[in-house]
Amino acid sequence: MLNSSSTTPSTAGRRAATKGVVVAGIAVALGLLLAGCTDSAPDPKPTPTATEPAEAGITDIQDTPGSGEGLEGALADAEVKTCELAGDHWEVAGSVTNSSDADASYRIYVSLLTEGGDTRSLTQVDVDPIAAGAIADWETTVAVEDEALDCVLRVERYAS
Repeated sequence: MLNSSSTTPSTAGRRAATKGVVVAGIAVALGLLLAGCTDSAPDPKPTPTATEPAEAGITDIQDTPGSGEGLEGALADAEVKTCELAGDHWEVAGSVTNSSDADASYRIYVSLLTEGGDTRSLTQVDVDPIAAGAIADWETTVAVEDEALDCVLRVERYAS
């Protein structure tokens, strides 16, 4: 005996087929609607405000970062006190404190970066050996005229 809520195989097949036709019809209608919307759209054109890519940055280094023998990372030892555009160049200055137990020299790489993280300059500053616990000032100028750059340091310490 069949329950009134049950269906015969032929009824279930007809419902599935009808459902498939309805879904296919909706898909075709949406496709035509979208095609109609995109056919009348104008072809994309470059905007008149598009800018040329920035010129290549300046690299003024003698030693490849990380290439020194016996180096220790020492970012916490360095401080930037000045990082500002002064006319046609950037003036960057700071200090370094030898936190080790022995005399050490420092190699400081100053990067000037755009807000998007593009490097506009990479400059090396060498600090002669200083005594343990001593502080030395360092400075550099970079011939880049870009505005709104960030100063980012990489600091390497070498035992003397």
